[in-house]
Amino acid sequence: MDEIGDFTETTQFKNVQYLGCSQLVNNDNDNEMKALMKVLDEQKGAQTVSVTLIVPHNISGTVKLIDQQGKLLSSFSLVNIRFCIRGESTTSQNNCFGISFTHKILTGENLASDILHQCHVFRTSKAETAAKALYCFSYAFSNKNTSTPPSRMEFQFESVLEIKENDGTVEKPNWKLCPQHDGVFKVRRDREKKIIVQLKQVKGFLLNIKKCFGMLLAAGRNLRHSDLQLLEMERNETSSDSAVFIIEAHWDPRVHMFEVLNTETPRETRVFMTVAVDVIVTEISEPIRFSMEAMSRVFHEHERFYKTPQTVVSEEFTLILEKNTDHAEKNDQKLIFISLESDSDRKRSKQNLGKSPSRMPTQLLHPTGEDESDCDEPLLSGSGKVSQECKEEHLELWNQLIENWDQQKNRPEKISELVLDGIPDKLRGHVWQLLADAINQPELVEKYHALLNEPCPSEQVIMRDIHRTFPAHEYFKESGGKGQESLYKISKVYSLYDEEVSYCQGLSFLAASLLLHMPEEQAFCTLVKIMFKYGLRDLFKLGFDNLHLRFFQLTALLKDYIPELSHHLDHIGIETHMYASQWFLTLFTAKFPLQMVFFILDLFLSQGMNTIFHISLALLHDAKTDLLQLDFEGTLKYFRVSLPRKYRTEAATKCLIQKAVKFRLNHNKLEVYEKDYKRMKEQERENEDPVLRMEKEIGRHLANTLRLERENDDLAHELVTSKIELRKKLDIAEDQLETSSNTIERLTRQNQDILEENRNLLREYEQIKEMYRRDVLRLEENGSRAEKLLAEYKKLFSEKSKRAESERENFEVQKKAIIARISECDKCWPSVCEWEKNRSPIHNASTPTGLDLLTKLEEREDHIKSLEIDLAQTKLSLVEAECRNQDLTHQLMAQNESDGKKWFKKTITQLKEVGSSLKHHERSNSSMTP
Repeated sequence: MDEIGDFTETTQFKNVQYLGCSQLVNNDNDNEMKALMKVLDEQKGAQTVSVTLIVPHNISGTVKLIDQQGKLLSSFSLVNIRFCIRGESTTSQNNCFGISFTHKILTGENLASDILHQCHVFRTSKAETAAKALYCFSYAFSNKNTSTPPSRMEFQFESVLEIKENDGTVEKPNWKLCPQHDGVFKVRRDREKKIIVQLKQVKGFLLNIKKCFGMLLAAGRNLRHSDLQLLEMERNETSSDSAVFIIEAHWDPRVHMFEVLNTETPRETRVFMTVAVDVIVTEISEPIRFSMEAMSRVFHEHERFYKTPQTVVSEEFTLILEKNTDHAEKNDQKLIFISLESDSDRKRSKQNLGKSPSRMPTQLLHPTGEDESDCDEPLLSGSGKVSQECKEEHLELWNQLIENWDQQKNRPEKISELVLDGIPDKLRGHVWQLLADAINQPELVEKYHALLNEPCPSEQVIMRDIHRTFPAHEYFKESGGKGQESLYKISKVYSLYDEEVSYCQGLSFLAASLLLHMPEEQAFCTLVKIMFKYGLRDLFKLGFDNLHLRFFQLTALLKDYIPELSHHLDHIGIETHMYASQWFLTLFTAKFPLQMVFFILDLFLSQGMNTIFHISLALLHDAKTDLLQLDFEGTLKYFRVSLPRKYRTEAATKCLIQKAVKFRLNHNKLEVYEKDYKRMKEQERENEDPVLRMEKEIGRHLANTLRLERENDDLAHELVTSKIELRKKLDIAEDQLETSSNTIERLTRQNQDILEENRNLLREYEQIKEMYRRDVLRLEENGSRAEKLLAEYKKLFSEKSKRAESERENFEVQKKAIIARISECDKCWPSVCEWEKNRSPIHNASTPTGLDLLTKLEEREDHIKSLEIDLAQTKLSLVEAECRNQDLTHQLMAQNESDGKKWFKKTITQLKEVGSSLKHHERSNSSMTP
């Protein structure tokens, strides 16, 4: 048997048989996949591997196959899964499912990519597990992480929802459309159904819808994806109109998951339902989910509808796509999904509705609106308008009365007379507290706040009744609103305060009536006083003995005052508790209009418990003519629907109150009837046969069992509602967690990138630092050598200068000596003069030739000396340039922490240019040196 493990981020399917994989030609062709599934399933043998299949809950996750030893056999990204399919239910592959996987293979020297499609086939021991696996893939595809690119394309779709029911038999089905009005389908329980969804594109260039991935259904709205149940597909194809795609699925409502949608709903309520379809669009790289919400009302299996449907349930969707420009391959030119929003979601977001408190469940059943004028529908509690008009003289009289009442602390004598005309609605809250003696109750207020945070055993029962209390009133209509929250607090605190009574159905209606006129603390104090001071709590005590006493008294009074009606009710089998139980337990607040409810509370707080008998007899007397003409079913319906509707106007209500006040009821008879009831009960106990007593005891236990079963059904219904709410909250928490995880992951990646960049910069910095350190050392060595060379040049220059000076002086002396000697020789002197004349004709013949020769020699020596000086200056400039280079290097080392890479590169380039220029200058000078 397969084991399924649900985790926060993945779902594990254990002991799943992996039948193998094979290549596909078309990854969207379900017929090809089914044929391949059949081949692999029929060829399974000893080589079949038992694996654990891990499916992520997000489209960015990875599907993994793990063998029994815990080793990873294979893994592939969920985003590359194109299609999922399950075997036909009528074949042996009902327990099988397959997934088509697309990946790229790099080929050739230029790394071109080819697309390869494969189909992986699995087999489970149960068909439910295969459906669960198929659903998990669908759920993962619905959790998309998309970005918001600048360029988008908008498409609009219209979705039409229809439901068909089998009006025939299983052998000869007769499918008929279910009638509906204003988005509410009328369906019958235990009838096989078909759900039909038509998707029509109304805006944008035509997209090609190839397949429907699956149709899902669940009761409720605002659901998370795991609440939806997968239906069996029967049809998905494009109609003759290429813009319309038809999807049809079979729905068996008798399945346990659809129990809420297969239970008869009360007349005043509707049940929400959500239908979702996942479709594959050729131009989009992932499936798209269209979700619709509707309401339905479930009738009896054999109910007959005579009205044909006149309107349709439709929803408009706006689809935003973006062109994929990141890849150039032809196979990647698909549109990227950005968002899909329905008109209902857009309207809901504009309304900016508040969220329910954590203890308040989302309504699964929705009350009908006041505009639905179905005569078979009873009035919703809290309906009707309360008159705010009051004459100034009458209001002034009440104000004076209240002022005196506050000062004297005693009830004025005129109060009973004034209450007969009704208390002004503006003053009702304060007058009710005065009548109930609930003014200035600090102990009760302190007790209220102390019990507010205590755990309550009746909390679930209270929560179940909250949304049923005054659903027609604006203050209590909103689920989780201020009115429901206040009502929840009062009901909870009173159940803890009065442990003997705890919480009983009916108390919430009385508390709601008080809340409409006073704050929470004062409403609680008034409720406590009404329950204890007026004896109302005695009706709720264990066994309801006191309530049965009131029924006995009312029955006796009916025989005395309206005997004809009493006889008729006895004849058709109508007992008093069938219509009067809510009258006593809720003080007429549950079914009657608010105007009448407030008038009755005025009288009750003024005159006490006997008011209920007066009002009951007045109602029965008013309805006598109608009731005498009705049978058992008609009478019950009359008490439930017709009787409250008679008093929707203020005039009818005041007329009834006047009749009730004027009804001459002998209150002493109530005491007599009470004694008779106690005597009758005592005689019954004495005369009761043990067997009959046991039978009654058994009957009482059976009644309790039926009651407990009904409560169990209510609790089951409440469980579904609570589960929807809890899953909704869990979905919100998971979304928040996913957003936080994505943010943390993004920040972690950024931090890692920054750290890696920092490490690269540090390595580059160390390399540059080491390079310049070596350059500095080399320059320092060159500098020291340059200084030594400069000193040697200066020394050599000075020595040469001194030696040249001394040689010049010696030359002058020798020259003069030679000239003197030659001038004395008559033979040599003419030769010298002739040589000088031939060598330099421009010279004066009188100029001594030997002297000119010596002058030439002197000029040559001066030229050599000037060249030596230029060489020394050039080498000195080289040394000074190397010194400046050394200074720049020191500046570079001092500023390398604050400057960036560009400064390093610029400085290095400048240094290289300076070095190159110096070397070029040195080579040019050396080439000029003889």
